[in-house]
Amino acid sequence: MLSYFSQPYPLNTLLTRNWFLTSAGTGTFIAVFLILFQPFGSAGWHDPYKLSILAGYGGVTFVCLAGISLIIPRLFRDWTSESHWTIGREIVGILFILTVIAAGNLLYSQWMFNNTFSLSGFLLWLGITMSIGAIPTTVITLLNHSRLLRKYATESLRVKNENEVPEKTNVLGSTITLIAENEKDSLTVAVDELLFIESANNYSEVVFWQSQKHQKVLIRSSLSRLEEQISHGDVIRCHRSFIINLRQVNKISGNAQGYKLELHNWDSPLPVARRYTDLVANYFRK
Repeated sequence: MLSYFSQPYPLNTLLTRNWFLTSAGTGTFIAVFLILFQPFGSAGWHDPYKLSILAGYGGVTFVCLAGISLIIPRLFRDWTSESHWTIGREIVGILFILTVIAAGNLLYSQWMFNNTFSLSGFLLWLGITMSIGAIPTTVITLLNHSRLLRKYATESLRVKNENEVPEKTNVLGSTITLIAENEKDSLTVAVDELLFIESANNYSEVVFWQSQKHQKVLIRSSLSRLEEQISHGDVIRCHRSFIINLRQVNKISGNAQGYKLELHNWDSPLPVARRYTDLVANYFRK
């Protein structure tokens, strides 16, 4: 059981660049849900500002989620990195989020209704919040993990050998020329030597295998700009930080976080972002 919860899982969206949309969307959902269904006895409560007060709980949810997104990754950078994120951490993270929201709801209720703090009151709000979210989110996490494992299964994918590559994609003698932003500096590299290109702040690092050793060259250019200069079908964008030469791939692995591509003459696998999954899968489809 412990090993199951240690399996990789996609990073919670609150810890990604989509945190604002997730926070705003969840807060809006909570507000609409409470206004429409008025659960937990609120249907029998009458107040001229009732709808605004109920909507306020959605606002509390947004503030709590946004605060978590902005603070937690800065305090626990390694623990919240995607490379370390697992099923167990996702569930613990969800329970922590629900606890923070419960505390926020309690403070909001105290302020709105002039109540005093009590442990029983906090436990009540924690129970209400958990009843809405804990079981459904845990079940959804487990079901989503199973779905992602099926999606990123590699049984139908395999690396082609040289004899299976169509003549039109033969790279022997082909080169790629990359031009820097100043339009003066450039690098020409043989396609059959290129491994990958990695984003490095305002630069891009070109990594290739030449003379039986790794060569690395920095070019002052964004990765997107270099991508536009590449027209070779085997060299594609696979991640916001990587352009990869698919001809250099010697092994494909997959888990709930997506595909990983291992290269000839390189120790660390490169990730495939979800938006590029179909592109990479179609290339290696049997």
